[in-house]
Amino acid sequence: MKRSLLLIAVALLATASLAMAEKTTRTLAVTGTAEVAVSPDICYMTFVVTTEHKTSAVKSYKKNNELMTEVSAAIRELDIESKDIQTRNFSITPEYRWIEKTNKRVFEGYEVSHTLFIKVRDLEKVSDILDAAVTAGATQVSSVTFTVENPKKYLVDARVEAIKAARKKAELMAGTAGVKLLKPMSISEYEPGGYYRFAAQANVAFDATTLSGGESVSLEPGEVKLSLTVNITYEIR
Repeated sequence: MKRSLLLIAVALLATASLAMAEKTTRTLAVTGTAEVAVSPDICYMTFVVTTEHKTSAVKSYKKNNELMTEVSAAIRELDIESKDIQTRNFSITPEYRWIEKTNKRVFEGYEVSHTLFIKVRDLEKVSDILDAAVTAGATQVSSVTFTVENPKKYLVDARVEAIKAARKKAELMAGTAGVKLLKPMSISEYEPGGYYRFAAQANVAFDATTLSGGESVSLEPGEVKLSLTVNITYEIR
């Protein structure tokens, strides 16, 4: 009697396991990526004014303030609005030099650094702004980046193409594996964060001394490449 009950229990367990296996949903996960190229509609520029003084932080600060005031005024004269001009960094730092023979550091003076971030919406003015800022006293141009201010409005086409790419990949994989591709069970997308992902590849950086020859630097906006990736999980049978 006990043996019969045991056999029945084993049979029921096997049947239940088989039913669960049959109900398990099989899936196929794929990704699709698409890229679109658009013309930049804005340029981000970063200028730095650095001054030094051997004994006085105040004198270094005052000199820096005078130069940055001139730089800012020169930029504003080219019709750059106040909302598009922003201080990104300001610092006053004591400078030291290490002497290996004595194993000591020697005070060298004070350095003041002021970084100004500019948004240029008229790309034809970029070279003029660069010339004006350096002529007015900027000691460094740390970046000139052509980009798009609102990339999301350009991503509709990329999204459609990414979904098509994912579907095509899924169909190829399912066909090769001998399974049937059914409906999508989940769809998600990924956009890399931050506007710098939309930067054109013509970014530049200069020390002011490299521009002292008086010739304007030729800057080309080029194209901005925007990419979008979708993740789709399909049911298969």
